[in-house]
Formats: sequence, structure tokens, C-alpha cells
Amino acid sequence: MMSRLAQRQGGVALISVLLIVVIATVLGVAMTREQNYAITRARLFLEQTRVHQYALGGEELARQILHADFDKSPLKDALGEDWAQQDLQFEFEDGAVELRIEDLQGRFNLNSLVERAGGNNMARMRFTNLLNQQGIDPAISDRLIDWLDGNQAVGTLGAEDYDYLGLEKPYRTSGQALADASELRLLLNMDPASLARLMPLVTALPDPGSTLNVNTAKPAVLQALVADLTPEAVDSLALSRQDNGGYDTVQSFMQDESLAGYRVPLEGIGVASSFFQVSIRARYQARFGYLTSIIQRDVGDGSMRVIYRDIGTKVYPFSTSDALSDVANSEAVDG
Repeated sequence: MMSRLAQRQGGVALISVLLIVVIATVLGVAMTREQNYAITRARLFLEQTRVHQYALGGEELARQILHADFDKSPLKDALGEDWAQQDLQFEFEDGAVELRIEDLQGRFNLNSLVERAGGNNMARMRFTNLLNQQGIDPAISDRLIDWLDGNQAVGTLGAEDYDYLGLEKPYRTSGQALADASELRLLLNMDPASLARLMPLVTALPDPGSTLNVNTAKPAVLQALVADLTPEAVDSLALSRQDNGGYDTVQSFMQDESLAGYRVPLEGIGVASSFFQVSIRARYQARFGYLTSIIQRDVGDGSMRVIYRDIGTKVYPFSTSDALSDVANSEAVDG
């Protein structure tokens, strides 16, 4: 009887030991796995931090390039200058930085529509020209002005709070300058196709009085200067400014033979710029990161300040290796 009891007790003890071993093994595996995850997360965080620092380094490089340009030609900015080159690449230890610098004053500034009390008729005319040229409903001009102004007086084809509050998801007009051109999507009846055509041609600069730089303006924006300016005349203008390295003054632009027979108002145009968008792709080993910054350069002394940063958004396809970078990022995260 005692022997059987001893055997049972021994069996229970053995099972208990085996159970403890199993539990310890499971806990050990779980701890090891969690430790590996923690190490991987820490490694990825460190790599991403380095990528971000490389991107900020690219922003600083852009600032130096723009400052050197100001020292060289403070009264003129043109597409043939160093800052506008498309192959700005810099190699570093275990990484690289690629830059694209764009003059935002080569686009139509949406905030210029309400530069002064009562609106800016010249800006409104040019924006309407741009809309017509792109096959977009010109009523967008009135709706944008109503969106920007601080009153509830509805323009001819505009819309104020009353119209937006009747939508399925109601909201109000802004009543202030745009912080970003993407806010256009909020306008009444703004369809995605029209927005896609318009976005590359417009910007939302904090200075509503900033001029359009005719040395860097996109052809479609140049054509909007005058309602009847033909595409052929614009192509001739673009070729002329390229051959001459840009116009030194607004007067030299007005005297271009391509504009013979056209009456282009001087208001709102210039040949120098203060606002630049810097698009950056940074690489550290197999990790890639993107940064888009807007830099304001002082017209007096060339000093600069960053007024906007967007981390992680790729604005331009920098090179054919972009697809590879996406794969590399995916593998790094999965690793």
C-alpha cells in the first residue's frame, strides 16, 4: 500500500517538474522574442533618427545654396542658376542626400486674391484666366474669395457659410488666408480632377503681396498673365528667358518681342523671389526618408527661416531608385 502511494507521489512530482520546465521554457522563449523585438525596434528607431538628421542636413545645404545665390545675384532669380539644378546630390558616410529646390513664386499665390480690402482685381483676373485655361469652372475664383474673406457677403458665383452648412457633412468657410494650397479641396463643388490639374500651378504663401517671378513661372502661369496670350507666345517667352539666363528687370521682360502686341499689366510681377520649397530624399544605409520644407529668404540681407516642414511626404520622384527605396524600407521594417 505504501509502495503504491510512493509511486503516485513520485508520478505527481515528476509531472509537476515537467510542468515547471514547460512553463519556464515558454516564458524563456517569450522573453527572448520580446527582447529581439525590442532590439529591432531600437535599431529601426536609431536608423530613422539618423535618416531624419540627414534630411535636416539636406535642408541646411539648401539654405547655404540659396544664401550663396543671394550673395551672387540678390535682385534676380532664374531657372539657370545653381539652386534650380535637378541633380543636387551629396554623399555622406553610409548615406546620401538628394535635393530639389523650387521657387514657389513661380506659381500663382492663392492668398493674393484678398491682398487688400475689397479684393485684388488683377489677381482675380489672372486666376480666372488660369482656371479657364485648365478647363476648370471659373466659379472657383468667386468661391475661393468667399472662402478667404472675413465676411458673409456672397460673390456672384461664390459660396459662404450658408451653402456649406447645408452639406451632408457641414462646415464653415475659413475667413482667413490659406495655410496650404491643399485646402482648395474644401471648396464647394471642387472635384478631384480639377484639383489635380490646379495643384502644381498654385501655392499659398503667407505674404499675399508677393510677386510672380516671370523668370521661374510655369508656362501655364505665364499664359494666365493676359487672357489672350497664346501658347506659342508663352513657348517663345520660355525659350527667350532660357537663352538669356532670365530677365534682369520686369522692364526687360515687357520688352521681349514675344509680347509684342500684348498689354501685360506690371502689377504683381517681378524677377526675384523670397519663398522656396525644398524637397529632400535622405538615405542612411538601407533606410530612406523624405522631408519637404518651405524657406523664406529675406530680400534685404538674404537671411532665411524655415516656415513649414512636412516629414515623410515624397513630392518628386527623385530617381529610378525610388521603387527600390520603398522595398528597402519595407524590408527594414519587417526585419
